[in-house]
Amino acid sequence: MILALTGGFLGSGKTTAIVNACQRLISQHKKVAVITNDQGDEQVDSAFVRAMGVMVEEVGNGCFCCQYNELKSHLQYLQDTEHPDVIFAESVGSCTDLIATLVKPLSKRKPEMKMVVSVFADAGFLSAVMEGRTFFADEAIRYIYKKQLEEADVLVINKTDTITPLQLKHVDTVIKLENPGKAIIHQNSLEDVSTWLTTIDQFSEVVSRHSLDIDYDIYGEGESKLAWLDKSIVIRAPHGNGAFIARGLIRSLFDLMQSYHYHIGHLKFFLEGEDWQQKISFTAMSTSGEVSIKQENVFQLKLLINARVQTEPEYLKKLVDEVIERAKKASVCIITIERESVFKPGYPVPVHREG
Repeated sequence: MILALTGGFLGSGKTTAIVNACQRLISQHKKVAVITNDQGDEQVDSAFVRAMGVMVEEVGNGCFCCQYNELKSHLQYLQDTEHPDVIFAESVGSCTDLIATLVKPLSKRKPEMKMVVSVFADAGFLSAVMEGRTFFADEAIRYIYKKQLEEADVLVINKTDTITPLQLKHVDTVIKLENPGKAIIHQNSLEDVSTWLTTIDQFSEVVSRHSLDIDYDIYGEGESKLAWLDKSIVIRAPHGNGAFIARGLIRSLFDLMQSYHYHIGHLKFFLEGEDWQQKISFTAMSTSGEVSIKQENVFQLKLLINARVQTEPEYLKKLVDEVIERAKKASVCIITIERESVFKPGYPVPVHREG
């Protein structure tokens, strides 16, 4: 069995790649499962993967390394009940140090599992960083990003369709210079994940992986610069214009964050009607809040919001509440808040760490 640990910064396209990989493997009559991970407990990605018909377990309220025992429990359950050929374990986008805190401890306790660490990087984001055009303002966040790339077994330069061939060549050259000896692949996960799957399947495990040389104070500082908001709401629209209301709400949230110059790690929405679901995502590289929801006569829908933004939690909450109030006033509808949490991640304290 393969445990495909899948890391990479917020918005790098991990979930899209995993879903498409699962669908491809299922078509080949292989059994798959996914374990999602987040600092919160209301995960858009879990809802999205389940909607695709894939077996999902969740590790919430902390990264894999800090919730190691829960991760191990889920792995055992899936092995005992589903007998999967591949389990994709997607780490939270602000997490790093997977080799020391997951791979080494798990390899001792589950030697039968082949483990591969894939780290995804948004090609447009990488290009922008290298050209000095954009990035998160805080050096501690950049530190996390660099450390994620450093510990990859397989480095996936994703969303290659978003940059020019010349930009991709420059990104590839720099990445290879900074990460000698790594397996590096280019990918547009919306179209083809076959090379990634082949690389995982054929990967020869390193007998002695090197743990990161990492400063946990800087790591913890970087995580603390991001505000996390999870909010589940129900929109009731007596005139059947629920999709229109949701589209306006989503667009307004993105536009307002842009106007306040908030750096977006990711901004994800999962919409669920009576017989339909849809995921909508924005990242640091998104330039427009335009969205399409091709549904008519929607009288009620659920909307789950995951926002990971460089600001203070109270500012993020105020912004989201403001947009919801505007939506209520602009249309004849009832918006009910089911669940909500707004916070900053705590200092990372891994259960195990092996140097």
